[in-house]
Amino acid sequence: MLIVDAYNLLHAAASRPGKVTGLSLRQFCNVCADMKLTLVMDGIRKPHEPYADDYDTLHLQWAGRGQSADDTIVQLCKSSTGRRDICVVTDDRQLRSRVTGTGAKTLHCSAFLRQVHTYRHPQRQQQEAVDKAANAPSAGETEFWMQVFGFSPSSGISTKRDDDRPREANPLRDAVEGLTEADIDAIDMSAFLD
Repeated sequence: MLIVDAYNLLHAAASRPGKVTGLSLRQFCNVCADMKLTLVMDGIRKPHEPYADDYDTLHLQWAGRGQSADDTIVQLCKSSTGRRDICVVTDDRQLRSRVTGTGAKTLHCSAFLRQVHTYRHPQRQQQEAVDKAANAPSAGETEFWMQVFGFSPSSGISTKRDDDRPREANPLRDAVEGLTEADIDAIDMSAFLD
């Protein structure tokens, strides 16, 4: 079982360079949404924070009004029969001492964040490749825009024109070619705005 001293971790992440800097609790939960973690927070849930049941694999627990996450984490460790299988993520020295006193292990926030980064890196690369492929124009879109701008799809994009070759009819190109600078300045652009 992995228990995270959530506010302590977010504070530690704020001082690290990179993508984890300045994460909110919700953003951190989104990053770790498919990991099995127990996140413990001081006090009661704030309005901008996720609800306890927003994530399937994350267990979010607030200590309660006027209560500290440290005391709740120690109580979780003490009440578990498998204390040796518990690891608490925190940089709080006092909490680390209390947790190891119960027989549980601890992990520094920086080590945990490195593990999250390592775990996420291949997934992030795969997602970036999917996003890049999704944004690429289809062959049909490319052909359409090549025709709109007067390029023949079979010959490829070329800015040079062979004057002996007959021009394909293109009303948009023909309309733009006939404009002078004075014509362009005279266009009332407000007619095209909402």
